Order: sequence, then C-alpha cells, then structure tokens
Amino acid sequence: MIVTELVDIEALVELELPPLPAVAMRVATLTQDFNSSARAIADAIGCDPALGARVLRAANSPLYYLERDVTTLTMAVNALGNENIHQLVVASAVVDAFQRRGLSSAIEASLWEHSIAVGLAAREIMSLLGLRGTEQGFICGLLHDIGKLLLLRHDAEKYRRLFIDPSESDFLASERATFGFTHAQVGALAARRWQLPDTISQAIYHHHQPSQADAAMLVARVVDVADALANQAGLGVRGAIETELVELESVIALRLSADQLNAVWDKTQSGVAETLALFSR
Repeated sequence: MIVTELVDIEALVELELPPLPAVAMRVATLTQDFNSSARAIADAIGCDPALGARVLRAANSPLYYLERDVTTLTMAVNALGNENIHQLVVASAVVDAFQRRGLSSAIEASLWEHSIAVGLAAREIMSLLGLRGTEQGFICGLLHDIGKLLLLRHDAEKYRRLFIDPSESDFLASERATFGFTHAQVGALAARRWQLPDTISQAIYHHHQPSQADAAMLVARVVDVADALANQAGLGVRGAIETELVELESVIALRLSADQLNAVWDKTQSGVAETLALFSR
C-alpha cells in the first residue's frame, strides 16, 4: 500500500468538483414544487436545447415504455411526471459536468457504467418495494461513487493502485491510508456542495454502512443492495465480485428474495445500454 501526504478533503472537492448548470438546477427545483405547472417546467428545460433534446429522447426511449410519440417538452413532462423529469435532469447535469472534461480513462468509463447500473437497480428496488421517491433512489445510486471520480481526477496514478485490493473494506482502508478519507466522504461533500437534499448526501456517505444512516437508512440500504448487484455482475472497475446476496445485511433488512433480486437485475441490464446511450454526447 502506498501512503501519501494526506489531502484536505475540502480543498480536493473545491478543486475537482465541476459546477452544475444553473438551468438544470432550476428545473430540479421546479419539479420538486407541487405548484409548478408542466408548462413552466418545460419552458425551463427549453432554456437548454441539449437538455431538451435529451428529455425528448428519453421520453421516446424504451426506458419509459410510453404508448405514444412524445413530440414536445410539455408532453414529456406530463407523460413522465415530475419525479422522472427530476431524475433525468439531475443525472444529465452530473454526467455533462464531468464529460465536459472528458472521461480520461477506461477506469472512469467503467465507474460511469457501474454508477448508472446502480442508479437503475436502486430505482427498480424502490419501485418493487412500493417506496416513494424512486427518483431519489436513482440519483443516490448514480452518485454513490462520485467520490471515486473526484479522487481519480485528483491523483490518478495513486488512486489506480488502490483497485488491486480485493474487498470493499480493504479498499476503504487503503483510501483512508492514502488520502485520509474515503470516496463516500468525498461524494457526500460533493452532494452538499451541489446543494442536493441532505438525504442524498447522507445515503452516499453511508452506502457502505447503511445501518448508520439514520433518516437516510432506507435509501442507503437500497443503494447498498444495488451496488452489490452491479458488482456481482462485473459492472465495475474490479470485475465481478462474488457476493452471497441473500446473506447481505441490507437484503435481509429489506426482505428481498433471490427471485426479486434476479428480477431487479434483469430490468436493470435492459436499461444500462439505453441509459449510457442517452447520456452520451
């Protein structure tokens, strides 16, 4: 293990975290306001032509299985609903913020694929369990490893060497020894800097120890399960990680069966390529 001079977490996030576009954050705010009309949300989306095009592509994609063509942004908002629009816009803003600087390595590309899979799986788990806030599950899953991207961009050479550790606990220990903190701590701080809801930052912070998440425990457990599903399938930097999913604490706490986990992953797999294409430039 390579131990380096410890880095200040605030300085690292300040240096490496890209800002989110004002238009996207405005739309996200509107979609969480029950008094906002579909027209107002559509008009806000339309201020960014690229974002508008992406929303229309999503509305007409197999991700949402709509039975009619969606030709306007107002139709898209009405058809998808505020939750799905919120999910799309925040995800789009985050992905674009990083892609403006380019995905500089195969590791970064693998991290994005993994994160999208975890986001989709978290959404499916929330839906399966009949939980409210499926868009929050997706965003927490998408952002759960955002700290890894920031650490990789801060010092790619040192961070790449940590991926040889076989277990998550060893990996987290290596992060602490090398940088003084973990990717979960970095990701939680990034979410706060982006002014995302505290539940999201708490779920990111505790996604490896969801029992400690207090008010965000439920979504942290969902992300924990989604993360394990993606890792078991080999969607991640370190390849397939053998996990007895039915013995995972969060699986037991959420009372998920093996059949339910398989169903979640089947739906997730079908959406990963579509979502990657949706967010590609």
